Amino acid sequence: MNLKNQLTSIEERVERLLGLVEKLGEENSDLKKREKALASECSDLRRRNTKASSQIEEMIQRLKQQPPGA
Repeated sequence: MNLKNQLTSIEERVERLLGLVEKLGEENSDLKKREKALASECSDLRRRNTKASSQIEEMIQRLKQQPPGA
């Protein structure tokens, strides 16, 4: 393999690597956005779960305070 062929081969490999770096950068950005959205959704679900648990506990306490047969 002569020098010109080696340089051409190296150039092609560098171009492929640059393409891969760009692709992975975009994928990483997309994954970070998705992670942020999922973290927000998780936080919202935890908040809603806490609220529902409190409401259920309040209902249980009200039922316990009702006179029997009411």
